[in-house]
Amino acid sequence: MIKLIIGVCIATLIGIIAFTFIPKITNSTSTGDDDTTLVDDTNKMTIGISGEVVRPGNYVLDEGSTMQDLIDKAGGTNNNADERAYYANAEIEMNQEYYIAPKYDVKDVCSETPIEKININDADKETLMTINGFGDAVSTQIIQYRNDNGIFYTLESLMDVNGIGNATFAKVRDYVYLHE
Repeated sequence: MIKLIIGVCIATLIGIIAFTFIPKITNSTSTGDDDTTLVDDTNKMTIGISGEVVRPGNYVLDEGSTMQDLIDKAGGTNNNADERAYYANAEIEMNQEYYIAPKYDVKDVCSETPIEKININDADKETLMTINGFGDAVSTQIIQYRNDNGIFYTLESLMDVNGIGNATFAKVRDYVYLHE
């Protein structure tokens, strides 16, 4: 009887180990830097999308994919997506999380007034400073970034500006857009 119990325990332990580790080894490899899992195929990448899409989440795409490819994988945008807040043909980057901004305040389900937004690709310093989160220094850096690099193709590229980190980006992302 004791041998049977020990045998069942060992078999259970082996099963747990096999089902926990073997799928991770055979299907993908972890980067070790974060929770992002990359597919073994080096031409594939896992990209996240959130905001005003039908199915927010992480999706596997080919290198060189565009924002539209990612949006399509997520089931498309919903009726509250602000099309001015992304370029469909913008090439997406590996290990990036993309956000589709809303037209209307998602906290006010009855709102019929669009969120007042500023175009970060052509606003002057004074206009940029009207956005809560952009002071004098950050507004100057945004203009300098545009002068050095051209326009912003994704909202997330704002985080390439000196002085804008995750917290500032989260604060301003609903109040800016990229194009008319």
